[in-house]
Amino acid sequence: MLSAGLIALMLLADEATGAPGDASAPPATTVPAEAAPAALPPPEPAAEPAPPPPLTEPPPPRQRRYGDRGTIEVGLGLGYSTETGFVGAASGRYYVIDRVAPGIEGTFVSGSSDASRYGLLLAALRVIPVRISSLALALTGRAGRVLLGDHPDGWGVGGAAAILFLFSPTVGLELGYEALQLLPSSFCADLEGCWIHGPVIAIRFGF
Repeated sequence: MLSAGLIALMLLADEATGAPGDASAPPATTVPAEAAPAALPPPEPAAEPAPPPPLTEPPPPRQRRYGDRGTIEVGLGLGYSTETGFVGAASGRYYVIDRVAPGIEGTFVSGSSDASRYGLLLAALRVIPVRISSLALALTGRAGRVLLGDHPDGWGVGGAAAILFLFSPTVGLELGYEALQLLPSSFCADLEGCWIHGPVIAIRFGF
């Protein structure tokens, strides 16, 4: 029995010393650590905002002058003398371009008798070669019908030159001289002459 007990102790000792050093035991495995995420590229810098456009001041308004395109002009003239009697004149024109205006003019002279009474109905073209803020030079060509009180009617061709003294770009006093030739020659053969001429005094209004 003593020998059987020793054998049993030896077997227990062999099991106790052989368990940790067992070569057949599988080697320990290590769990790899979780892979670190790849580094992200740095963000691109934000684009700089475009500079604002340079501020430009609007051009100053154009100074208005007599004879500007688009101006409508009305003229009135009145007079009286013992030789010619009552004289009335009116005109209207439109400046289609700067300094150039077609229009129509009418004049009535009562005269001292039926033979000296006459009227004019004329187409006209006015040109302004010179103009400043206070003055303007006006050249006007005209042609049209001449109506006589006690005589067959005829035609007339002529013109006028005048200076306008401007109170504003559209209002002024016109002083000048005009002449009109009567046509044909047979129309004025029995008259005192074939020319009508005289001073021009009128007020001009524009808008």
